[in-house]
Amino acid sequence: MTRLPIVEIGGEAMAIKAATHYRFLRKRGVTIRKAVDCLIATFCIEEGFTLLHDDRDFDPFVTHFGLRVLTPPPQP
Repeated sequence: MTRLPIVEIGGEAMAIKAATHYRFLRKRGVTIRKAVDCLIATFCIEEGFTLLHDDRDFDPFVTHFGLRVLTPPPQP
């Protein structure tokens, strides 16, 4: 993992954008269980990163905001 870049994902503007995404999804009946997932998804969307995950909370970000994702294959 030391070969991967380390990036800072916080900041006021990113937090506001993440909250905006959260409110948008809540209005559509979708609840994201962890605030940090909103921040991670929003950062990836804004910066053009593809997210590797195994968490259903990111699915609405794919559907509504175009989050690019890779998901691990199912375990046998």
